[in-house]
Amino acid sequence: MRIAIVGAGTTGAYCYRLLTTQGLQVDIFDRTRKTACGINPCAWGTSRGFTEQLRTAGLDPEKYILQRFDSVMMDGVRIPGELMTINKPALVRDLLGGAEVKRNGFKMADYGRVIDATGIARAFLPPIKNDVLLPCVQQRIQSKRPLGNRIQLGRIGYAWCFPLGELGFHIGCGSLVSNPKEVLKELGWVSGPSLSSGEKHACACSGNVRLTGPHDALPFVVYRTATPVWGIGEAIGCVAPLAGDGIVPGMKTVSLLIENWKNPEEYTRSILKEFEWMKSERTVIDKILSSAPLGIKDAWVLRKNSKRMGMRVGMKEAMKFLKMLRLAGI
Repeated sequence: MRIAIVGAGTTGAYCYRLLTTQGLQVDIFDRTRKTACGINPCAWGTSRGFTEQLRTAGLDPEKYILQRFDSVMMDGVRIPGELMTINKPALVRDLLGGAEVKRNGFKMADYGRVIDATGIARAFLPPIKNDVLLPCVQQRIQSKRPLGNRIQLGRIGYAWCFPLGELGFHIGCGSLVSNPKEVLKELGWVSGPSLSSGEKHACACSGNVRLTGPHDALPFVVYRTATPVWGIGEAIGCVAPLAGDGIVPGMKTVSLLIENWKNPEEYTRSILKEFEWMKSERTVIDKILSSAPLGIKDAWVLRKNSKRMGMRVGMKEAMKFLKMLRLAGI
């Protein structure tokens, strides 16, 4: 059986490596990326679970980790945690292992299975009725200034600045109610096109992040003509709605796909079970968007689920952060 993976981002490339190491015949397709790094969106940060997933793929995670952090400044509060930035372009390249990424010539009838790894495009699965897409802008800055390791909440979104070692800093912003480019400009972390002396833009892109969650992104498996299509990663909503972390969840969907290769119903059940915690995060997002009151239960969701990223957020901080998310200003 020939298999086609459409989408050669982290999740698609990870799927390609795991399937080909099992001896399966796989073609991978993607559109041309016009960014300097060759990826859009770039997303250089990730969290706990990355090292385990890379070892499953037979790769040394230390090769891709640029910096590790034992804390992050969030709205001026130092939050202990186990976070890291990674060299995502190098990771995707090595996961593909020199494979040709096809840019055209895809025909559904040529394949016994198609795997939809197209992220927010969800190109081969039905549209999502209550989709939540977070508009984002991102840029990589090479700078000698200590720009910091921080997250700023507000405008139903957040801005971030993460060090990338010798590669500089990854800076970005996402907002559901404001232009993220303007929000980032207001923060003044970088001074626009004419940067300070010794600084330069290395790469920049814009796009969306799906905060829908898998429980609102069904179905995960459909038939297009006679060919089954199985979704993975962001295409089926497996991105943390509150944190926007999708790299590790995307890799986990690939493992569940392989475990349930011949059983689409069990695949669906396993995804919903594995990411049950995303359902509660989506509920908090919906309450923020509708201006509904937030309470202790919502703060508990943020506190509990932040542990999955290795972050230790107290109840007091969790309440503060939820309030900051819905404030008009960043």
